Amino acid sequence: MDIKVGEYGRTNKGNIFIYANVVDEKGNKLDYIMKLVDGRPIKYYLSKDEQIVKHSFNIIDLIEVGDFINGNRVYKITSACVYCVGKAVQNKLTINIETILTHEQYQANCYTVKSSTIN
Repeated sequence: MDIKVGEYGRTNKGNIFIYANVVDEKGNKLDYIMKLVDGRPIKYYLSKDEQIVKHSFNIIDLIEVGDFINGNRVYKITSACVYCVGKAVQNKLTINIETILTHEQYQANCYTVKSSTIN
């Protein structure tokens, strides 16, 4: 996969990152995958079973149905708009993305409460 510095990427595990240059202590430019954690970029290492499945200079291109943008679940995507539950249609060119929770991350971290009857 030919990913370039400055592009956003998405893995099959639902992790979103930016591909960046980092200058080491000797002044050498090194390419790294950087992930934002609490607003700070940190180096991110792909796990053995993790691969980059999409990449683009525009983060909106990485959004998939089932993801959550700014807390709203995406249920449809067209070439021009993103449709979210409880939110008006959002134009891809003007959407202001503050947070993304991918559907893979949601599934990996959700807890399902089974209904039960207390006697």
